[in-house]
Amino acid sequence: METIILKIILCSGIVLGLYYLFLAKEKTLTFNRFYLLLGLIFSYTIPFVTIKTKEIVKDKPVLLIEQESPIQILQDPDTVQAETFDYTQLLLIIYFVISGILIAKILYSILKIKTLKGRKIIYQNRNVVLLEKEISPFSFLNTIYLSEKYFKDQKIDERIFLHEEIHVKQKHSFDVLLIEIIKAFSWFNPFIYFYKNVMITNHEFLADEEVIIKNENIKNYQELILNEVLKQQNFKLTHQFNFNNTKKRFIMMTKRNSKFAEAKKYLAIPLFIVLAGFFVEKVYAKDSLSKVSGKSEGIFAEEDPYIEFNKIIKKYGNLIELKKYAEFEKTVSLSDREKLKDLYFQLTKEQRDATPFYFFNIKKSEKINVTQNQLNDFKNSKKYGLWIDGKKTKNQDLQNYKPEDFSHQSVSKRYPNAISAKNPEPYQVNLMTHQYFQNYQNEKEKTFMGFKAKAFIKGKDTITPRKNVDAKLIEIKKDSDKSQNTVLDISTAVEGQAADLVPAEFPGGANLLRKLVSGNFNGSVLSGNEGSLKSVITFIVDENGKARDIKTSGDNEKFNNEAYIATKLANQNVVWKPATLNGKPVAYQYKIPLSMTFETFKKTQ
Repeated sequence: METIILKIILCSGIVLGLYYLFLAKEKTLTFNRFYLLLGLIFSYTIPFVTIKTKEIVKDKPVLLIEQESPIQILQDPDTVQAETFDYTQLLLIIYFVISGILIAKILYSILKIKTLKGRKIIYQNRNVVLLEKEISPFSFLNTIYLSEKYFKDQKIDERIFLHEEIHVKQKHSFDVLLIEIIKAFSWFNPFIYFYKNVMITNHEFLADEEVIIKNENIKNYQELILNEVLKQQNFKLTHQFNFNNTKKRFIMMTKRNSKFAEAKKYLAIPLFIVLAGFFVEKVYAKDSLSKVSGKSEGIFAEEDPYIEFNKIIKKYGNLIELKKYAEFEKTVSLSDREKLKDLYFQLTKEQRDATPFYFFNIKKSEKINVTQNQLNDFKNSKKYGLWIDGKKTKNQDLQNYKPEDFSHQSVSKRYPNAISAKNPEPYQVNLMTHQYFQNYQNEKEKTFMGFKAKAFIKGKDTITPRKNVDAKLIEIKKDSDKSQNTVLDISTAVEGQAADLVPAEFPGGANLLRKLVSGNFNGSVLSGNEGSLKSVITFIVDENGKARDIKTSGDNEKFNNEAYIATKLANQNVVWKPATLNGKPVAYQYKIPLSMTFETFKKTQ
């Protein structure tokens, strides 16, 4: 719809601009009137017209949806509620309110004219209303309105009557009503306001021309107009004597056509043909040969997520098989880490259960005060390893601190693979001073790669897990000095239970989503010489199963725009099955990379 609105505005602006450039100063008045009318109707209809063109395409580009990656987002409920506000609905409300006001103004103007008090007569087979008020003559629809003083000796000044009769005879009021109604529903089009002015001015030119043909005394007629423009009135939708266009009218009365006037008229036909070619909606027939070089045939070319997931893991040898998780976490590159995170959420539940990985967005820690008793306990170097502001610190250094020096404290159990001769303590304490805690809070929230606790335990479990509670979550976190890897038990991050994340599901499955996005994508808007195009679509599936915040990123604006439209249409009136974390609905983010490659592109008529 945004594209259609833009086409309407551009087309109406071009039509009006060409009128000012070629026709506004020519005395081809009747032609000018119909040019404006047809141009207006053309501008508002041609973007909705669809034509089909047949083509044969060799090596035609195919839209590739490489992978879609859901990412869990843990958000504060108040924040989510604010972000889910639908600005599209707000814009629609604003649109209809303004349109309603403009329609009401039209109806009020008609009512105001119809309720004018006066004596109705038939004069020379025309409906005339002789008004009690002393106002300048005007006409509306099939009626002429003028003050009683103009009706003397059962006659009306011939020049005044003829001028208004032309408006009635040529039905100029219908032109004005048409443009007012169009303006009410397209008030956002800046050119529509200029249309009304030029159309009314053209109507005055037409009426003046008829008067001058029958009464050749131009100077006398101009004096009459000047006398009438001094009388003010405020009736929209009417043709009346007014000061705004008087100078233009006087110039047009004595003007002669240029020698190119007739030629300019004939240029209108090819003009509309050219504009139609630009603004019509083109749809190409699908009897084409599809192929993308280096890619498998078909619309989708993608590898099984589980295979790709394991390929990345094997790049780092057998670290995972040997359960050297801390070393793996330290070695894996940032790009591979991101790929693993994206692929993880595409695995089946069974495949995810078989991996020691877990990706998790951890909410920022809240302020937790430290008591004097706790501070005394943390001095025990045999029990606690101490980190202050992310740095390994000697326990006895706590003598230099008071409880009020810290904004946060946390204690976690250390598992066997994190205990060494250098760090033998069974527990770890993390303390944050006020400034460090403030900086920590201001940092962007990160997605951490964690490992399940059962991955660290050798042999058979001797403890029966609680019902409905999975294995604990373990996070591998690097110390800020990069000299120590510490295993932190973060199972308490979700109220003491391990996180059980179930991804959001599109009705009909992910394959249907891909097909809908591909089917809605209109590749005809691209010229065909762009080469390789890429765009990444991201959107959030909220707790209610509604897709929102659709965004696209890529180098080509047209490609991004079509990707946005295709995704929006695919999710229109669709309710997803929301993602759940420990049985509670959570917001979820999807990322869909798209690519298209143009090679040889040959059209045939």
